Amino acid sequence: MATILNIRDLGKTYQSGGRQLTVLADINFSIEEGAAVSIVGPSGSGKTTLLGLCAGLDRASTGSVELNHIRLDSLSEDERAQVRNRYVGFIFQNFQLLPTLTALENVMVPLELRGEKNIKNQALELLDKVGLAHRHHHYPAQLSGGEQQRVSLARAFSNRPKILFADEPTGNLDAETS
Repeated sequence: MATILNIRDLGKTYQSGGRQLTVLADINFSIEEGAAVSIVGPSGSGKTTLLGLCAGLDRASTGSVELNHIRLDSLSEDERAQVRNRYVGFIFQNFQLLPTLTALENVMVPLELRGEKNIKNQALELLDKVGLAHRHHHYPAQLSGGEQQRVSLARAFSNRPKILFADEPTGNLDAETS
């Protein structure tokens, strides 16, 4: 199988109150296409930071991230955004839904950015798969936390990603929906 994600000597350090705070240091792993991997650890251990680096949402302080054979550390912010739009789905812990867009419009955004056709029907189909087609016209504030999470899930799959990153994907869902 081909490697979809290759992490080498990855580290992230932040400046905090005039001091350096190292959140991640010397992280190394590879993930093959089709694999399912979980990152577990206590709160504050750097799981969200690691996911953000792997998905190209942030830039590492040290080391390299290779996603679908593309080195992210040498790319500009715009180039990383293009890679994410082509290959990555991301489910955020706090949903990251745009409050001024309906559930349907939130799912349509990545499709629009890709220049795809027939995006309304694609987005409705994705909302149907997460049981929310009937709520497509509601804004995030009109949806429960679990419903917002499912909109986020539908949006994450809208670009048919090669890799899906999920940060606490079932945190707001009941056991049956999870």
